[in-house]
Amino acid sequence: MEDAIALSKTHSLGNSSRTNAVIESSWKRCYDLGLNRSDQPRAAVIHDQELRMLREESHGLWQLARRELRELYSQVAGANYVVAFADRSGTILESLHDQEFATSSASQVVIPGSVWNEEIRGTNALGLTLTTQQASVVDGNEHFLSRFENISCFASPVRNTQNEIVGIIDASTDARSRGRHTLALVKLAATNLENSLFKAEFDGALILGFHPRPEYLNTTSAGLLAISEEGFIIGASGNAKEMLRGFDLRSPTSFESVFDARFSSLLQKVLSKGVTTLRDRMRSTVHCSITEIGHLMGYINKIHVQNFSPVPNLRPRSRVTPKDPNAREGLGHHCRDPQLTSDLKSLARSLANGGSMLCCGPTGSGKTTSCKQLLTDICAEAPFVEIDCGLLSEQNYETLLFGNSGRLGFFEPDHFNATSEPPYQNAMAQVFSGKIHKSAKGMLYLRNFDKMPEQMAADLLRVLRAIENPSNTADDHIMLLPKVLVLSTTLSSEELSGKKDAQLQGLISEITDELRIPDVNDRLDINQIIRSVVAETDPSRIVTIEAERLLSNHYWKSGIRSLQKTIRQIVRHSDDRYIRQAHIEPLLGKRDDELQPCPKCLNSAIKREKCLKIRATWKESHGNISVVSRKLGLSRTTIYAHLNPVLPDNTN
Repeated sequence: MEDAIALSKTHSLGNSSRTNAVIESSWKRCYDLGLNRSDQPRAAVIHDQELRMLREESHGLWQLARRELRELYSQVAGANYVVAFADRSGTILESLHDQEFATSSASQVVIPGSVWNEEIRGTNALGLTLTTQQASVVDGNEHFLSRFENISCFASPVRNTQNEIVGIIDASTDARSRGRHTLALVKLAATNLENSLFKAEFDGALILGFHPRPEYLNTTSAGLLAISEEGFIIGASGNAKEMLRGFDLRSPTSFESVFDARFSSLLQKVLSKGVTTLRDRMRSTVHCSITEIGHLMGYINKIHVQNFSPVPNLRPRSRVTPKDPNAREGLGHHCRDPQLTSDLKSLARSLANGGSMLCCGPTGSGKTTSCKQLLTDICAEAPFVEIDCGLLSEQNYETLLFGNSGRLGFFEPDHFNATSEPPYQNAMAQVFSGKIHKSAKGMLYLRNFDKMPEQMAADLLRVLRAIENPSNTADDHIMLLPKVLVLSTTLSSEELSGKKDAQLQGLISEITDELRIPDVNDRLDINQIIRSVVAETDPSRIVTIEAERLLSNHYWKSGIRSLQKTIRQIVRHSDDRYIRQAHIEPLLGKRDDELQPCPKCLNSAIKREKCLKIRATWKESHGNISVVSRKLGLSRTTIYAHLNPVLPDNTN
């Protein structure tokens, strides 16, 4: 056996040490299977009916493979070759051979229906590829069975989008006339077939080809991305995954989270110019072009920035799934602000096993929806329960929070004796009626927590400690606790620290994590928020680029709420499918100019705050510049600079 294996090494193609090792391992497997080199190949050919069934089971793949085989055959025809396609079991489904090969004895075994795994045929390129899942070359007497020593074989795997081998392309020739570049041609055919499979799977989607070098855009080296009409990457070829290593493309991903450009902008450039340049989020530059486009008009509408629902259709041409009435939705569910997205991911890891969090942000910034998104990342099916502490008092909070039996029934599980008569069951039902129980294993979200009654803060501190230290809590009591307790407020850290309530300060001091939501005017995903608001208000409406730009540059004093109000007004008063600039301008007119920062302060949070302070004081002073100057200690010149162009002609 050792001598035979040593013999195989001396005939390895190119004396490659790697090839030697692969062939040697294959020969060892053959010996372990009880094969001998002098054995005659077993008659391993399936019946015609079985072959028809196999072809039918993989009809689409078989038809695409036949096309690639014809192309490969045209490249090697006349050179004593047979080209073949086998399924994942090693059974040849299709083969083509030239006249010279047809006269050889090998032509009688490389036929449709023949099985070429190692267990039956010994070492051969097709069987070796199935075993190693890599392209293979088996040259002459590297074949284990000496019956095949006069053949050289070249094989390459064909993979689907899940990186699973679905077939093998093989080329075999007389060992004396083997081609130096045959393996490269076989690999090229396999890659072409993989790309055809990719396009077939995502039929109807936009297929975007890209490569760092523009001259390779129309070659098999280019990466392919399938993009839905909603701007989500729903598929990536093997080359694409390799070039975008570092990005998780296993599930649908927004185009903007991978590339530093809006999907609508890409469409506009690539449809007009053919080829454009992009940068991914890791700052690598690629050139791209559209390889195929399915529902053309659906994508052209994106040039006008078609809105899309918060839950996208992830597959083109798929039947729409009915909306779950209990599903959590909202603007925060597809947050694209880089910092906020990063913070949410970090918090999801930190709070995976339970904990508490302080959520701070101005009115209308999306605190509630961001926390819903966080809970979805932690546990998608868990309950989200919200309480507005501004509505609570010392008299009503206990029943709302703990149920009709109050804190005693909640904190003392033994208060209800399990041996009691039927009244015990009624009492337990009272315990389970509180908001804490309803949020069990989910999130209890306390809006305006800074307004909660003092005693409620003390009780919540005990709940918080039970969440943070479950080992100190009875098992049946843990089942009543939320996984995450969130204290939400519009106050800043300085304002919170100024609260003199000792119980509240004690509660705040034990919070483990914090999430700060930026003002909606400072969000980097303001365009996404605008499109989501439009989609939630009326999914049939489309917001144009000019209208979106106008909305994104406006200062929304009440955050998302004022944006929602404006969109509702537009939808109510216009039947136009498109939301245009002309619809928006009257609603953002001079009536609110005094509440808007001046253009030069719009994009700076610090300057904007100062500018708004000047304008608000000017309004309160009924336009008296002297009063504003005295109140704020600013020069009249500075005040004039911030009030232009809202100043009337006659000013004091």
